[in-house]
Amino acid sequence: MTKSLRALCVFFCILLIGCDKAASVTPITEFTADFTAEYRGQSLEGSLTYSRQDRMNLRLATPDSLAGLSVGYNAATLRISKEGLQCTADEAYLPPESFPASIKSALDAVSREVENEEVRIKDNITADGWEVTFNSEGFPQTLQNNDINITLSCQRAL
Repeated sequence: MTKSLRALCVFFCILLIGCDKAASVTPITEFTADFTAEYRGQSLEGSLTYSRQDRMNLRLATPDSLAGLSVGYNAATLRISKEGLQCTADEAYLPPESFPASIKSALDAVSREVENEEVRIKDNITADGWEVTFNSEGFPQTLQNNDINITLSCQRAL
């Protein structure tokens, strides 16, 4: 009787240790991904590259009126381009409520959370008004606040 009880205890310990290791994966905060978003009644689609080194590039594919628009951040410099036209400015010129600034704010908040404490992929992170969920690989999967709902897919680490 005691041997079977020991075997059962060992089995559960191994199971718990294996589950704990899977749950302790740190979220990936430097990645490229495709996205779909709902923002102020509009459906948007495009691609996104984000790096904790204060870099982000967002390229819109839909709606047609914004297709090809690219917004990039590099340190405190903002770059906006479309169809060969390009302008650069201080990132402070883009309102914080704008779609690109909102996404950058959300991802910056997630990066700070990951750097400041042990965040596990099973956790939803709430940071700066954003609710962020992660897929099983550790990539951000959804970002939501009162105005924006973003779903990321086809994520790849940088």
